Amino acid sequence: MKDRLTTLKRIIEKEVGFRIDTKNRKRQVTYARAVFCKIARDLNGSDRSITLRSIGDLIDRDHVSVLHNIKVIFPFSQEEKEYRLLYEAVSAMFIFDEKKENFDERKEIAERLIELEKENQALKHKLLLIAREGSRFDKMTDGLASEELEEIYEKLDIMVRAIKNRVYI
Repeated sequence: MKDRLTTLKRIIEKEVGFRIDTKNRKRQVTYARAVFCKIARDLNGSDRSITLRSIGDLIDRDHVSVLHNIKVIFPFSQEEKEYRLLYEAVSAMFIFDEKKENFDERKEIAERLIELEKENQALKHKLLLIAREGSRFDKMTDGLASEELEEIYEKLDIMVRAIKNRVYI
C-alpha cells in the first residue's frame, strides 16, 4: 500500500510541477495536497488499511492536518477546474469500483504504473552512478588516442570476464 501512496504522491507532484510535502501554504500547494489526501484516503475502500497518520507521514503532516485537508480544503479545491480535473484523472488511475466495467483492466494498469515508477527510480539511480563513474573514467583516459582507448576497452573486457568467472570457495 505504501508503494501506491508514494506513486500517487509522485504523480500528483509531476502533474502540478511542485512538491506537496513542503511547509508551503500557498493555495495551489494546499489544493494539490488536499487532492492527494482525498485520493489516498479513498484508496482504502471499506477496510481503512491506510491510516491518516501514514498519509500524513508521506507529506510531512500530522493526521489532523490530513483530515482537515480532506474535509475542509478538498471541497474548495474542487471549485477550481484545474484541481477538479486533477482529482478526476488521478483518482481514475488509483480508485477502482468492482461494480464498474473494466475493473480488472484498470487495476492491472495501476499496478503496472507502480511497477514502472519503481523501475524509473532504479534507472535514475543507475544513471547517476554511471555519470559519476563515467566522469572518473573520462579523467583517466583524457588525452588518449582512439587506438589507445580501444586497447583499454579490450583489456577491460578481458578483466571483467575474468572477474565474472571467478569461483569463490
